Amino acid sequence: MRSDTLLRACLVGACLVLPAVAGADAPQPDAHALGVAEGMINYCGSVDPASAEQVRQVIKQLMQGASELQLAEVRKSDDYRKAYDSVGAFTAKIDPRNAKHFCSESLAAK
Repeated sequence: MRSDTLLRACLVGACLVLPAVAGADAPQPDAHALGVAEGMINYCGSVDPASAEQVRQVIKQLMQGASELQLAEVRKSDDYRKAYDSVGAFTAKIDPRNAKHFCSESLAAK
């Protein structure tokens, strides 16, 4: 499996688990899930606003009940940074003609 295909599969997988993670009674958001979601919103926000709004709703669920301090700690973590950066590295390789398709397909998989 090519590395870009593997990363795409991981992104889709993360979208599949985001609702489950969001529903958990954890005091602190999952760093990896939040990093993936915020990486996607960073990319999809400008290319597909409708899909970006769906990601915003997932992010709200992930952050529900967390304090600003907890969110700051999560965003400073290695797990968050690696997840966020991996989305950025992957989306940088997407042909602009496929950008909207990537955003809508990734979210449709969840």
